[in-house]
Amino acid sequence: MATPKQTAANRTNSQKSTGPRTTAGKAVSRFNALKNGIYAVHQIMFDEKPEDLAELSDEYREHHNPADSDQRFLVDELVHNEWRLRRIRRVEAELWQTASNTFLVKNIEVTLTCTSGDAFATDSSTFERLQRVANSCERAYHRAHKELERLQAQAKVGQALSPANVPANPGTAEPKPAAEPTDSAPQPEQSKPTSAKMGSIRQNPQTPAPAPPAGTDAAPAPAANPAETRPSDADRDPKPPQTA
Repeated sequence: MATPKQTAANRTNSQKSTGPRTTAGKAVSRFNALKNGIYAVHQIMFDEKPEDLAELSDEYREHHNPADSDQRFLVDELVHNEWRLRRIRRVEAELWQTASNTFLVKNIEVTLTCTSGDAFATDSSTFERLQRVANSCERAYHRAHKELERLQAQAKVGQALSPANVPANPGTAEPKPAAEPTDSAPQPEQSKPTSAKMGSIRQNPQTPAPAPPAGTDAAPAPAANPAETRPSDADRDPKPPQTA
């Protein structure tokens, strides 16, 4: 087991070892993966170029950006299966040409032309076997791609739930500041007092008393009381005086 000093030294060395920085150094180091592993030189066929495989590997690594060894393995599986599918397509084209030549040799006395159906019927078992290999590569490709997406999504969730990103009190939310009233905000209407007299009773306006003539100081005479101006019975029907 490494001591704390060794762990610190390894971390320091890994930070300093950032790889080549010049264009020439990067051009040489990009072929390091072809020296061993699934990208070894013996994996390159006689009609294939190591530069094409290295370029394909760089594209996948730049796109998926693997963060650990498990993700790098899955990225390598994607590269490996796509490389094999490219090879199978070239092989299929060559098989069509070989089957066509075989058909013409067998039927040289009958015909001088060969259709695609004739070529397939001549060597159909080889085409079927090649298709099974292609199906296997496609299944492995999609399986690795799905697993890579799962690992990267899981890593994002773990990174989001790390102690550095979790607040001290996750249950308490910061209070929101109260919104200050603005001049443009509508103000509530003030309630107006209502009078009980305005409900159902209609009042007749009182006739004002006539004003006194100009230049007189006398106060206006009060209105006569109907009870006081009404004549009595004696005034209406006076009786003659009785004589002794």
